[in-house]
Amino acid sequence: MTKTILVINPNSSTSVTEGMAEELKGPCENLNLNIEFATIAEAPEAIETAEDVEIAHKLAFELVNKSNADAYVIACFCDPGIVELRAAGYQNVFGIGESAMHMASNMGANFGIVSILEASIGRHAEQVERAGLLAKLAGDRALNLGVLELANIDLARPRIERVGKTLRDDDGAGALILGCAGMGIHRAWLQDLLRIPIIDPCWAGVAMAAGALGTL
Repeated sequence: MTKTILVINPNSSTSVTEGMAEELKGPCENLNLNIEFATIAEAPEAIETAEDVEIAHKLAFELVNKSNADAYVIACFCDPGIVELRAAGYQNVFGIGESAMHMASNMGANFGIVSILEASIGRHAEQVERAGLLAKLAGDRALNLGVLELANIDLARPRIERVGKTLRDDDGAGALILGCAGMGIHRAWLQDLLRIPIIDPCWAGVAMAAGALGTL
């Protein structure tokens, strides 16, 4: 029987969910898995503030608790609900932030994080420390764009280019993590531009889940 990974977007933006599904279509096509997507309609439209994060923690936990997938990917870079779900006994639950950090570390390079907002950087530092990877963090720099602004190519890409080059050239990052589920549309373009590995955290989460299910 084919196993299922449920990718959960813990905000209410269907455009973000659709963007993730589109970006993951190619990488996932060779996996012997059902990849399903869910949007939490009751959640904020974007997870940006500390209050948004708290709401996402609660709603992500509740959705997993009433689902029956074989593995779960929480597709928000702050990994809402991950700690609580694991404490409740869920083993095959993966946060895209943590997954991306481990993938970058396994590439043998110090990594940089392209964050959306300055307020995100403190939360990311806690995540990196919890993952035991502080020694691998080259830097974390913000675009100062909201989640929903990331789809605006003309607005977002000049900032992503500037931040990416700073992380590579000034901070010494040998790989970059896109610090938001909605940033995957820029991965291939940025990798061609900077010539270093660029990690889409949504794919990192799915890859970790697939590995746990024995399908890679």
